[in-house]
Amino acid sequence: MVGAVPTAGGPNHERRHLAGVPPSPLRPRVSCRPAQPACSRQMCSRREPPSWGVQGMASTWVRMVTAVAAVGLVAAACGDDGDGEASDTTTASTEATGAPTEGGLVIGALLPESGALSAIIQSLRVPMDLALEEINGAGGVLGGDVRIAAADDGTDDLTIAQTGWDRLVSSDGVNAVIGPASSTLTEGLMSQIASSDVLACSGSNTAAGLEDLEDNGRYFGLAPNDNLQGPALAEVVVADGHGSVAILVRNDTYGTGFGDAVAEALGDLGVDVPFNEAYDPEGDSFTAETERLAASGADAAVVIGFSTDGGKVVSAMIERGIGPTTLPLYTGDGMQGSSFWEAVGDSPALVQGIKGTAPAAAPEGVEHPFQEQFAATGTDTIFSAYIYDCFTTLALAAEAAGSTDVDAMIEAMGEITSGDTPCVGFAECKELLTAGDSIKVSGASGPLDLNEGGHVTSGAYDIWQYDPAGEPQTLDEPQIIIGR
Repeated sequence: MVGAVPTAGGPNHERRHLAGVPPSPLRPRVSCRPAQPACSRQMCSRREPPSWGVQGMASTWVRMVTAVAAVGLVAAACGDDGDGEASDTTTASTEATGAPTEGGLVIGALLPESGALSAIIQSLRVPMDLALEEINGAGGVLGGDVRIAAADDGTDDLTIAQTGWDRLVSSDGVNAVIGPASSTLTEGLMSQIASSDVLACSGSNTAAGLEDLEDNGRYFGLAPNDNLQGPALAEVVVADGHGSVAILVRNDTYGTGFGDAVAEALGDLGVDVPFNEAYDPEGDSFTAETERLAASGADAAVVIGFSTDGGKVVSAMIERGIGPTTLPLYTGDGMQGSSFWEAVGDSPALVQGIKGTAPAAAPEGVEHPFQEQFAATGTDTIFSAYIYDCFTTLALAAEAAGSTDVDAMIEAMGEITSGDTPCVGFAECKELLTAGDSIKVSGASGPLDLNEGGHVTSGAYDIWQYDPAGEPQTLDEPQIIIGR
């Protein structure tokens, strides 16, 4: 395996390739597996996401990006204070109503403007703005400018997400939607996605169970799923010398799926897992869970959650005397962020030493202008390249199809990711399409090799760790590559 952290099998040991089936054209596209329960552990019960009521809904965000708007973009990104509020420095928006104008494309942004994941919203918005500027600077799609319409997904409130989806599709006339950010919300919206006339693409959903849901060909996942990240995190834990690991995860599609993948991979590597439970992310106290975790006798712990609930769990672990300075603690991308420590306590030093994996911000071996452009904004790189790839491929799919018709775009998504001529960036790819060439888009996140279900089949993962200032720092270690 290229660039892998050494595992129990020795420095040349290779993890199994979980995506061993070569990419296939995506038309016709069928779902051949029934939905499976995402939760299999003893103390994990399935339930619908709680309803907090609709709140924090932002007005529709439709941007015609010019050079002046690009300056505002950088100011918005660098001025974000991390409190989850939408920036006031974004360009003025124009309400998009009904179907798009002839020759145009409207992409919906169903992102977490409220809730725990609002802390990372700039990491998801900024790449869309960069893609929009690039696309419209190259003449747009089908002869018109691409526009963005935005709505809140509420982080984990299905009512908010459904309201946002309905407004984007029914009122704003979008042809495609990027989001929601959370896998759990996407699971809850899948029936609406499947029955709609728009294409959905996610650059942040990682729950492997989403591939089992019937989507009528309308859902594409460009972020590597947790069946890939689970083994990557397990490799980090094993490389640090741990032989007994406790696992505690939030009770939803993301948490339980990720946790099961980690547990399976640890077992394959000969590591004991004496504790494997799920917690209620809406709970106020995690004393009982952390007491049982401590009693397990594990020499390391894996906690999978989002910033707010995960922070409470870490705080409870510290109170119990098993914080990261005592019991090595590992996690995933959901608890990665410069403001995470605020959910734990009053000092950033409380999270120092927590280590984790995340889909690589700049996958090794990938050369793409997006990397430098995004770095200049000063925004945290959390799923950013994958969101950019969603936006760009959706635009190219419409251009290749010569239409914003959903079925034509579905077919084109398969064609532009499996063609003969590699291309980088919208302008280069569009030029080749205009010349009649068959293209294979090279993503900012890495190879866009899709399976028959429309999901990427490999993943590259950074290893990161919190420093004394509570900042997640990517470690100077080889990325872990799974599935190639």
